[in-house]
Amino acid sequence: MKAKQFVKDYTLATTACKVFEENKAENILLIDVSYLSNIADYFVIATANSTIHAKSLVEHIEDALEKKGEKVYRRDGAGDGRWLVLDFGTLIVHIFTPEIREFYHLEKLWNDGKNTLNMAGINKLIEKADLESKKAQAESESDKIETVVKSEDDLKKENKKAKENKKVKEIDRSQNNEKLIILAENEVAQNGENDSEKKE
Repeated sequence: MKAKQFVKDYTLATTACKVFEENKAENILLIDVSYLSNIADYFVIATANSTIHAKSLVEHIEDALEKKGEKVYRRDGAGDGRWLVLDFGTLIVHIFTPEIREFYHLEKLWNDGKNTLNMAGINKLIEKADLESKKAQAESESDKIETVVKSEDDLKKENKKAKENKKVKEIDRSQNNEKLIILAENEVAQNGENDSEKKE
């Protein structure tokens, strides 16, 4: 069975990628490791142009993901700032200075040829997610409208049924009244005949 890449929720990972892009990180990669390891679903790797830049990127990433309700479970490499690691559970973020990234070449260890996206691919992934979200929202709105229409139709049917039941009751009441009148008239007529017989 072939593994399917980028099936698990990648919202957190693409958010980190966009934060890197906005804050001038370089060579940003998103790697799906969900089917290769149980340590995380995604790696995001980026290069900072200095240790100061790397530490600044850490702050931006933490702030952005904290706003989404995500917290950092573990931080590594804060001392010298040449390789900083942020562990968010399903996502692990790696920030390198250029020489350290080139030396360790982490992406080469995890890239199987199908599971790695650069920023162009990441943006396409984001666009796809946005389209799916809008489609789901449109379907949800359509379902709501359909439910309202159905409710209105049901209400009309109920009103029509209530009117029909009312008419049936009125007809039954009218028929019962007629029967009572006929019975009363018969009883009066019968009493009149009995009185005539008595007089004779």
